[in-house]
Amino acid sequence: MRVVCTGMSGTGRTSYVRGVAEAARAAGQTLHVFDVRDAMFHLARERGEHLEEETVLDVFPTALGAYRAAALERIAAEVKALPADESWILVTHATFSWNYSIVPGLDVYYLNLLQPDLYVTIADGILSIRARLTEERWQRVTVNNLLWWRDVERASTEMMAAWQRKPHYLIGRRQGPETLHRLIFAPQTTTTYLSYPMTHLQGEELLARLEAFRQRLGQRVIVFDPAAVDDFTMDVDAPVGFSDGSVQAGDIGATLSSTKLEGDVPDGAARGGAFGGVGGPASKSGRARDLILDARDGSDGGSPRPENAENLEHIDGQIVDRDYKLIEQSQTVVVYYPTTTLSAGVICEMKEAIHRGKRVYALWLPEQPPSPFFTRYCTRWFREEEALFAYLDEAGIAPAEGGSPRARGAGPKSATPKRRSPAPARG
Repeated sequence: MRVVCTGMSGTGRTSYVRGVAEAARAAGQTLHVFDVRDAMFHLARERGEHLEEETVLDVFPTALGAYRAAALERIAAEVKALPADESWILVTHATFSWNYSIVPGLDVYYLNLLQPDLYVTIADGILSIRARLTEERWQRVTVNNLLWWRDVERASTEMMAAWQRKPHYLIGRRQGPETLHRLIFAPQTTTTYLSYPMTHLQGEELLARLEAFRQRLGQRVIVFDPAAVDDFTMDVDAPVGFSDGSVQAGDIGATLSSTKLEGDVPDGAARGGAFGGVGGPASKSGRARDLILDARDGSDGGSPRPENAENLEHIDGQIVDRDYKLIEQSQTVVVYYPTTTLSAGVICEMKEAIHRGKRVYALWLPEQPPSPFFTRYCTRWFREEEALFAYLDEAGIAPAEGGSPRARGAGPKSATPKRRSPAPARG
């Protein structure tokens, strides 16, 4: 599998890919990693020239383009020398945001030479991104700028993938390197979007049950979890869900606990050690909200600026678009629903999936029957977890360990298993 992996500065895309390579090594698999940035700096050192991370984008555009072309020439030659069946990842920017301008990072000529099989964009929450951007050059960049850059990075990669008629995946960094590792080395595995009512998951017990379900599903399929990109999380390296798979409150990862925030929360919202809805009032308050509003008093030497309430609306818009993108790139949708309170987000996701021709399998856990507005958008729904997994196993959609998944999650037991065909990029 030949992969191009992009991601804006601050997403930790390079460390993520290194994690994928480590997972491959641990499994006895060969995976080559080529980082365009590293290759450029290596070439400069070979020539006795000095490039600095802090000022590299200030280099004269012609010289910078020459460095980039030389790096890609070297990488293309190394790729050509590899055995045809060996996998590799090219790590690069799709775009650069510099001095309020967008600079292209993808080179069509070299991408045509390399002919990747797959494009991937690594994304993360905006506060985590900002926390990683510690160099002086990033101090004046606003949250608004970062939000736009994150979306342009995804869209640019997606357009390149569509132009080459290759699949494109958006991966939340908190999902861990096993997601991309499985896409590369187990491409027949079914991909599934996990939908659940974030705002209404109140209490430690419900969060623990969700995490146990997510981990069980993840053993059988590649799960795309909407909580893998959380713009209100200030813990840079927290995983999705429980840190070690247990159901102890202290092990809940940052993206599933309202205690991730500092400061006051609205009346009636979860406080202290309580566990509120992942997308509820407590998730958009306190210190995290202040950072996203991005006010500046000028005491740090920069220009003062007022709060930007538009950032909150910007994040909300990207949440919806990102979740729909995750649905689009998945073959199936699995809904986990433990409450009778209907979630507008879940219903919209189910409707989006059904209208895209996806199969939606729902687990409805309350004693009361579900609303017809819920069941209308289900391919099948179940009241017991064991019944759901038994069906997914029988249909070959999410087989137990050792089973074979079936293409697109469709077909009876007699259907012939096929290799998974990834969802095509939008375009």
